[in-house]
Amino acid sequence: MTHPPSPAVMFSRLMAKARLRHLQLLVAVADQGNLKHAAEEVGLSQPAATQAIAELEQLLELRLFERHSKGMRLAAAGSILIPVIRNMLEALQAATQALATLQEGASGLLRVGVITAVASAVLGERVLRFCARHPDMRVEIIEDAAEHLVQELLSGSLNLVLGRRPQPLPAKLRFEALRPDEAIVIAGPLHPLVGRRGLRLEDLGGYAWMRAAPGVWTREIFDALFEDAGMRPRLHQVSLASLGPLPEILSDNQTIAMVPAGIGRSLVRWNLAVRLDAHLGTPRGEIGVLCAAESMEDPICLEFMAALRAESEGEPVLSRVMR
Repeated sequence: MTHPPSPAVMFSRLMAKARLRHLQLLVAVADQGNLKHAAEEVGLSQPAATQAIAELEQLLELRLFERHSKGMRLAAAGSILIPVIRNMLEALQAATQALATLQEGASGLLRVGVITAVASAVLGERVLRFCARHPDMRVEIIEDAAEHLVQELLSGSLNLVLGRRPQPLPAKLRFEALRPDEAIVIAGPLHPLVGRRGLRLEDLGGYAWMRAAPGVWTREIFDALFEDAGMRPRLHQVSLASLGPLPEILSDNQTIAMVPAGIGRSLVRWNLAVRLDAHLGTPRGEIGVLCAAESMEDPICLEFMAALRAESEGEPVLSRVMR
C-alpha cells in the first residue's frame, strides 16, 4: 500500500521540477476551461501542454483538473492550488513592473488599488502632493472591485488599497479609517424634486431608482432601507456595478440614485447631478487605507499614507489608529 506524499515532499517536488511556464499554463486552463486555447495563450503546443499537466499531477499524485465533454474544470486539488499560483504570478508580474520603472530612471513604483467611491473622494490633490515630494517615484492607480483588490494586496501585487474595511479583516492586513462616508440621493439637474426640502422616503417612491449592483455598499443600505420601511421601490431596469453611465441615465431627470457621498460630490461639482435634500437615516460608513502589516515599515508607504491623511478644507478626518 502506497502512502500519499507529505506536504514537504510535494513542496520539494514542485520546487525541483515545476516550471513557471507550466504554472502559468495551469492558471490559463482554469480561466479558459479549454486546453487548446490555454496552450496557445502561454505559447505551448497542445501535446506539450497535455504532458506538462500530466507531469504536475504526477508530482503531486493528485488530479488538478476534471476532463469533460466540453473541456476541463478544476478538481478539488486544483481549486486549492490554482488561486495560490495565480497570486504568485500576479506578484511576480508586479515585481517586474517595478523593476521596469527602475530601468526607466524612477526610484520606485507604488501600486495603489482603489474602489470607485474612493477614487474621487480621497485621492485628488493628495496624489499630486505626494508626487511633487517624490518626483522620481511612479504611482500606479488600479481601480477594481474591493474583493479583487484585497486579494491582490494579500498576494503582494499592490502596496496599498483605498476603500472600506473588509468584513472580516484578514489577519495579515491593517486598516486605518481616513474619513466618514454616507449614502446620499442624487438626481439630474432638472429633476422635479430638486429644491424641495426635507424629502422623505415616501416622497421619493414615485420615481425610478438606479440601484447599485449586488455587493456594492450602497446596495446593501438601499435594500435594508426599503425592507425596514415595508416598501417596494420602483426600480430602473438597469443596475450598475460601475458608475460611469450614471450621469447619462440621470439626465432623463426622472431617475434618482443612492450613491456614496464622495461620488455624489464629484458629480455635483461637475454639474452632472444635484444632491436631493433627503434625510433617510441611513447608516454611515468609513473609507480608509488598507495595507499589509509589513508596509508599516516601508517609508514610502508611510509617507503616501500621511499624504492621504492630509485634511482638505471642510473635510472631516477620522482617527489615525491602525486596526
